[in-house]
Amino acid sequence: MIDTTRDFATHVAAHAGLAMERCERATTIVLGRLGAYLARPQRQLVADELPPGLAMALLDPGDLAVPLEELVLSHDAAPGHARELIASVCRVLSEALSQEALDALRDVVPADLAAMLQRPAPEIIRDPVAPWERDTIATGRPGSHHPVAEVPANRTQTDSVASPDPHGSTKLSGAVGPTQERRNETLSSADPSPSRPLSGSRH
Repeated sequence: MIDTTRDFATHVAAHAGLAMERCERATTIVLGRLGAYLARPQRQLVADELPPGLAMALLDPGDLAVPLEELVLSHDAAPGHARELIASVCRVLSEALSQEALDALRDVVPADLAAMLQRPAPEIIRDPVAPWERDTIATGRPGSHHPVAEVPANRTQTDSVASPDPHGSTKLSGAVGPTQERRNETLSSADPSPSRPLSGSRH
């Protein structure tokens, strides 16, 4: 239960995004209109769950002849705010009242107001993601499921410092034979029929 009229208006202002003074006046008007639809026993039932100031507004029902939007507009310079204010008041009522009091209201008010007096749906709580399923830098998986730390040790790049003998094919201490032999460029392995024989060369 909300204890004071100001507390109630603060909640309305949070939903409507408007000044609290404007919301407080609109709340009094809306409750007066809702009270006009209720029989005395139901009116007292709802009033018992409201702050004293708002309970008095509900127990002193207003005139049903004037549309509610016009009553709210008489205290609000912006026409577009009227519907938003009414919906916000109904939203706070649906959050503050017991189910019995809320049902008493919804059973007698017009359909458009009854639709605004719906109990808010509970928020959907998603299952938390397991830490090892998150792709974050903190887990070593910034957008990849194959971090560097998990690459098998035998997957080393050619001539990598992680290799048992990096540059083993070219360094002198581990190379087999002179460079010409390794590259197959010795006289014994040369093509015996070169495209430009020595006899045909110019001096």
